[in-house]
Amino acid sequence: MKHLQHIWPKVSDLADDLGIPYTIAQYWESRGRIPANWDIDLIMAAEKRGKLLTLEYLAQMRHQHKEERQAKA
Repeated sequence: MKHLQHIWPKVSDLADDLGIPYTIAQYWESRGRIPANWDIDLIMAAEKRGKLLTLEYLAQMRHQHKEERQAKA
């Protein structure tokens, strides 16, 4: 999730924009990722903030996160 901090500096900002409980967004942050089924919602919420977020960018970040996890294993 750190790759989205330029859009949502605080977890509470993300939770508010997605209309989800803070605890869910906090869990995502502790895990370091957001489930892929939230991609479209993220893109639309970013757009409301005047930011560009694409499926391609989200996919690249997931791939990078996967590689980082594998390197640690």
